[in-house]
Amino acid sequence: MKIGLLAGSGSLPLEFLRSASERGAETVLFAIKGITDAGVFSYADRVYEIEPFKLGRFLSLVKKERPDRMAILGKVEHSEALSLKNLDFKAVTFLFSLRDRRAEAIIKGVIKEIEKLGVEVIDPTPFLAHLLPEKGVLAGKLDKQLERDVEFGFRIAKEIASLDVGQTVVVKNGVVVAVEGIEGTDKCIERAARLAGRGFVVCKAARKSQDMRVDVPTVGLSTVEKISSLGGRALCVEAGKTFILDREKFLKKAAESGVAVIAV
Repeated sequence: MKIGLLAGSGSLPLEFLRSASERGAETVLFAIKGITDAGVFSYADRVYEIEPFKLGRFLSLVKKERPDRMAILGKVEHSEALSLKNLDFKAVTFLFSLRDRRAEAIIKGVIKEIEKLGVEVIDPTPFLAHLLPEKGVLAGKLDKQLERDVEFGFRIAKEIASLDVGQTVVVKNGVVVAVEGIEGTDKCIERAARLAGRGFVVCKAARKSQDMRVDVPTVGLSTVEKISSLGGRALCVEAGKTFILDREKFLKKAAESGVAVIAV
C-alpha cells in the first residue's frame, strides 16, 4: 500500500511515517518548505517539497503519485493562510470558494480537493494510537480547587473548540482567564500568565464532533515546559482525542515541574 502524508511542522508527521513504515507501507511525504521539519524527510520513501500555499502544485503531485490513502498532520499557522501571501491561483480560488475560513473549513476543503482525485484521506489514529492517553491523572495530584478548575475549564474548552475558535482555555479559581484564538496555544498561555499570575490551569479539548482527520489537539514537551516556566498548576486534555508526543519525557517533565496532567 502507498500512503501519502501532507505534513506541517512538529514531530507528529514523523510518528505517523514511522508507524506506517513499520506496517510495510510505501510512504510519500509532501513537505511544505520552511514549515515541515527536515528531520521527517528520512522517514519517507519519497519526498516532494512544496512552497507554502501552492495548492495547485500539491494537487498535481498527488495526481502524479496516486497514493492509495493520504493523511494530513502537523501544524501550519492559520494566520499565514489568511494573509493571502504567496498563494497560487488555485489556492486563492479555493479560499474564496469557502463559506468561512476557520481552520476546520480550510482543512476539510483541502480534503475534498484531494478526494476529487480519487485518493481517500484517512483517519490517522490507527497509526498513532500509542499517542492517545487514557482517562485519569497522568502526573501529579488533584486537590478540590484544582479538580473544580479542571472540570470547569474543560467544559468551556469543549464549547470553544466546537465553535472552532480555538482548542485551549486557561482558567484560574473558576474564572476564564484566556481563550485561544488565531495566535495559538503558547501565546494563549503567555497571555493568561500575564493576566492571572501563577496557579492557572490549561485545558485543551477536541470538538464535540471531532473529525480525527482534521486538526486533532496535540501536546508535547514544549507545552509542559511553557506551563511550568510561567507558573501554571495543571494541563487538562481529552482522553482518546489528544495526541501526546514523547509521552515518557512529557510526563517525566510534568512530574519534575509539579505540573499535574489530567485526561478527562
